[in-house]
Amino acid sequence: MTCPTTTILLHIADMHVSTDFYRGVLQRDPVDAGDAFTLFALDSGTTLGLWRRDVIDPPAEGASGVIELGFRRDHNGVDACHADWLAKGVTMLTPPNDRPFGRSFVALDPDGHRLRVYALNG
Repeated sequence: MTCPTTTILLHIADMHVSTDFYRGVLQRDPVDAGDAFTLFALDSGTTLGLWRRDVIDPPAEGASGVIELGFRRDHNGVDACHADWLAKGVTMLTPPNDRPFGRSFVALDPDGHRLRVYALNG
């Protein structure tokens, strides 16, 4: 039996701030939004859930920034996305740069989760 990934859940501190952030970087409205949980549908069929950290049961104790969300683009799309996110005030860890696997940059969401936008070589 396979168990495909259907939802990525991020534990967040401020629902309003995080919902506005992801609405901007994903360029879409959530399909469900509330005070404790918000859900975005992604083009891949996966969903991104934002879950307010103080209402999670059992309580979450892990730190932010220990995982990365990857957003695949074409080569030119990496630089275009970087420019768009910079204009929106997104915090950047790296500028677009060439890596052994392709081109990428890394940004942070309001809770310190890492967001890598990348294009693969070839």
